Amino acid sequence: MLNVDILLFVWDIFLLVVLLAAAWHLRLSRKKLLSEKTHYEAQLAELEAQKNSLADVSLNLLGLKEALELEQRKSAELLRNILPDRVIDDLRQKGFSAPERFDNVTVFFSDIVGFTEIAPKIDPALLIKELSDIFGEFDRIFASYNCQRIKTVGDAYMAVAGMPESDEYHYRHILLAAMEARAYLIDRNRQEGKLKWLMRFGLNSGSVVGGIVGRDKYIYDIFGDTVNIASRMEHASETMKINVSEATYQLAKDDFAFVRRGDVLVKGKGALAMYFLEGLNR
Repeated sequence: MLNVDILLFVWDIFLLVVLLAAAWHLRLSRKKLLSEKTHYEAQLAELEAQKNSLADVSLNLLGLKEALELEQRKSAELLRNILPDRVIDDLRQKGFSAPERFDNVTVFFSDIVGFTEIAPKIDPALLIKELSDIFGEFDRIFASYNCQRIKTVGDAYMAVAGMPESDEYHYRHILLAAMEARAYLIDRNRQEGKLKWLMRFGLNSGSVVGGIVGRDKYIYDIFGDTVNIASRMEHASETMKINVSEATYQLAKDDFAFVRRGDVLVKGKGALAMYFLEGLNR
């Protein structure tokens, strides 16, 4: 009997030890699971943070890409204001643009009467604003008639029709633009508070050569006797008059009304026939 009791006691002790060992093992397993859970949660949190960081980087890159594209569009637009599209394409594809001859164009010049005497009496900032306003409106007017502004030099404005794309009615379009530019200036001078500016206008038709000048800073310009005579037409004009050459008159005489001035002596050119543009033929 005593041996049985001892065996039962030993059995109970054994079971207790087994239960304690199992409990301890369970506790260790639970701690390990909790530790692993915490580790995994930390990893997940780190991955989420990296994901958010990548999303921020992606947004920043997208913003930079859009900003770069905007600046590229601005640069392209600015370049188109300086150079014809054909010249831009040549420079991009070949690295240079060869001069090109245009046989049927009409060149326009204008300048402000008495500008040299007026300019020193006006605040420089106001003077630049005035010229910017006037030439900005000229740009709009001439562009609406498919004419190209070539350049401004001080108070002088130069435009051309019939290039770079050919235009059968180049003379008509630029004469209409000249009339509208004069009408704009007349209307502007009537406005209260505006400085009063008076101009001379001159045009000539013929052939020119167009091309870029310079290597580091490109300037597009046109050259030839047609340009020189157009400039002489402007210089020989009268205040707020549109003076045209014989060549332009012969092209436009059926569509427009002119007053013949006769031959006018021009420095370096001798006597040249000139006509004042009066308006469209009715």
